[in-house]
Amino acid sequence: MDLTFKTKEGRFNYRVAGVMIHENKLLIMKDHRAPYYYLPGGRVNLHETSTCAILREIKEELQVEGKVNRLLWIHENFFYEQILNEPFHEICFYYLIDLPKEFLESSPNHFVMEENKDWYLSFDWIPLSRLDQVMIYPEFLKEAIYQLPEFPKHIITYDKKS
Repeated sequence: MDLTFKTKEGRFNYRVAGVMIHENKLLIMKDHRAPYYYLPGGRVNLHETSTCAILREIKEELQVEGKVNRLLWIHENFFYEQILNEPFHEICFYYLIDLPKEFLESSPNHFVMEENKDWYLSFDWIPLSRLDQVMIYPEFLKEAIYQLPEFPKHIITYDKKS
């Protein structure tokens, strides 16, 4: 069971995300319905650790075994989600993830992982130097990605609409 629930005031979401960098490019993803990108990952299940969750999500989304390098950020995010049209209170753990050399060497700059005919995810390796030109959430990534912390950093952000 995903650790997300809806209330009258909005939705709570507990998720994990993977920071994967190769040759000065960041792996980002997009749900075909969304106008924005985000980092690969997903919701944590009840009774699942955040590290197990990120490795499960990487396996599900990329069909590859990742390895957790370290926890980078714990992010409390208060925002308004455009597709679901509701306010969110989200807690996300961002992990630096190492991917297998074979995957990195064979991965194209753009690829699609099909879930079904009506819904799919696309992935892009975007040069870090172009990250400011992409609509990516959460926005703190556009600056924080250049100085990955050695120890976990706690970040709190409020969307203007929250």
